[in-house]
Amino acid sequence: MRSPGDAAAIPARGHMLTPQADPFAPGWQRRVRRPGLTRAELRRLRQIAFRRSLRIVVMLLALTGCAIEPPRPEGERIPPGAAVPLPPPPVISKFGDWTGHGGVPRLWQHTGIDIRARVGMPVLAAADGTVVRVGWQPLAGKFVILSHAADLATVYYHLSEIGVTAGRTVRRGEPIGRSGMTGNATAPHLHFGVCRREAGECGESIKSGWDNPERYWIPGNPCFVASEAYLTEPVRLTYPVPCTDERGPRGDGRAARASRRARASRDGA
Repeated sequence: MRSPGDAAAIPARGHMLTPQADPFAPGWQRRVRRPGLTRAELRRLRQIAFRRSLRIVVMLLALTGCAIEPPRPEGERIPPGAAVPLPPPPVISKFGDWTGHGGVPRLWQHTGIDIRARVGMPVLAAADGTVVRVGWQPLAGKFVILSHAADLATVYYHLSEIGVTAGRTVRRGEPIGRSGMTGNATAPHLHFGVCRREAGECGESIKSGWDNPERYWIPGNPCFVASEAYLTEPVRLTYPVPCTDERGPRGDGRAARASRRARASRDGA
């Protein structure tokens, strides 16, 4: 009769183990390190486990997506004093959404995008163009419409101030007003839209000529940079509000604060 110790005996070196369960179940590392597996076999099991883990990671990335900035070439550094690209303000309501801020249902699908913008933030022309219409409507509030091509216009809604007049030519990045929450708005933001009809004559329905503005951004970072040379054709858009960080609009926050202090000092003198 075999004793319990016989059943638990560890095989001699060189003998194969015959696992009775999944070798990759929890604790498999401890089991495979017992005498009975050669170094080559142990290495092979580790490689199999690594490949399985890698496949899981690839599947997760395919499902969730991943945005990774490519590594800079060896030795490349951002020059001292150079402007570090800032992310554009977030889009808080997408093109085609059926709900607005706070989940409030819409009567129609959203015909543009809503960009977070505090009251009084400069609103910038998204490309070179001509002001075709300004005014006020119950839903849009104070608005500006720019024409950039025969069948491409951009619209800017819920402004607190309008800074241009109809017929004026504007350049990309030029201020055309200030953001606000006039009209049918529950929070400060800029409604930005692209109309693919002449002179921006789109209706209230999303199918009446509206297109997704995010399809027209300048490749890369869409933030407007004054020193950048932009092509005029095909029409590509830059962000209609300044890209900001916690210090305010793009630029050196310290310099801006120093300028404000200097003006305050002159005013108080």
